[in-house]
Amino acid sequence: MPRLFRFLLPLLVLAPALLAETPQSPNQLAFLRCQDQEKIASMETLSEEFKPGDGRGPSIWLVGVAHIGTPEYYAALQKKLDAQSIVLFEGVDAQKMKVGIQPHAENGIQEQLAKALGLVFQLDGINYQRPNFVSCDLTTADMEKAITDHAAKSSDSPSSARENSNTANSATPSVKEKGSDSKLPAKVDNATFDTLMQALHGEGAIAGKLNGMVAMMGSTPEMRETTKLTFIEALGQAGDLISAAKSASPEMRNLFEVLVNERNENVIRQIKARLPKLGPGKTIAVFYGGAHMDEIAKRLTEELHYIPGTQVWDTAFTADTTKSMMPAAQIKALVQMMRTQLQNGQMGKGGGLDSLLGSPVPQEEGGKAVPAGK
Repeated sequence: MPRLFRFLLPLLVLAPALLAETPQSPNQLAFLRCQDQEKIASMETLSEEFKPGDGRGPSIWLVGVAHIGTPEYYAALQKKLDAQSIVLFEGVDAQKMKVGIQPHAENGIQEQLAKALGLVFQLDGINYQRPNFVSCDLTTADMEKAITDHAAKSSDSPSSARENSNTANSATPSVKEKGSDSKLPAKVDNATFDTLMQALHGEGAIAGKLNGMVAMMGSTPEMRETTKLTFIEALGQAGDLISAAKSASPEMRNLFEVLVNERNENVIRQIKARLPKLGPGKTIAVFYGGAHMDEIAKRLTEELHYIPGTQVWDTAFTADTTKSMMPAAQIKALVQMMRTQLQNGQMGKGGGLDSLLGSPVPQEEGGKAVPAGK
């Protein structure tokens, strides 16, 4: 495996979370697509309108978003969102954004990555202080409680993650106290969540590893295009990559399920609470990472009897394949190789996020074993 790609591996594991949130299934996501057209590859997100089947009530727009993109991309999304009656937006602890406090640090990995690639971080590209914007996500404390509760249920029952989320009646489910007899201790899952949040916020030991990688990604125009092209390809296989990462350990599986299921449940609750207060001609927009939208769309049609309608695709960012340090076909093959490594347990043998983001195991290159640090 080329040295460059081994260098990119840790960030590719985080690519879905860095760019468009964590997928729930191994299938291609309906609200996220990667295009390959005449020397230019692009990552695009979907905004889709849903109308009430009986013609009564407000329309609901699901506005999928990538967490890094061009200024033009966020300007187009801002225009759409400003036209809605209510915008339910995501972000753990995002309530702070309504009063102008950014919940992310300047050295957060997403902001650093955006700058290195000549792009913009979502929280810098969107104005959340609009009067129609309403925070619709869990707090850090809510997330930790949800993770603990989910881990306890998973250890005691073979029920699916969806069944678990359907039994939740509030944004902050009841949980077992730390130190209880839960087969999967709360501290294990919350430690994984904390590690992920530290990595995204540019804190902790993992951030030290990622910071140097991000700096090198923006070191030359060729490196920037290679990195963007690699991310686009990784997002094209995002569902499969995260499905493989989830198999690394119960902690990772529970974490990823909560990151999607519990937060989506909160969105559906808020939509149901607001629908009776809004009549025809009014609109609700759900502004979340593209990977959340498949399940939300399904529940809109099955539970609320809404009908999908107008679709609009927006380009988050592009990569010029002619300026990449590696051909697109080679990058595709290498991303597939990484997916195979994850599926075969060749990465993340320790089971947690820190092991997934650590150095990959030695690989064969030209028939000879190559040390991971080469």
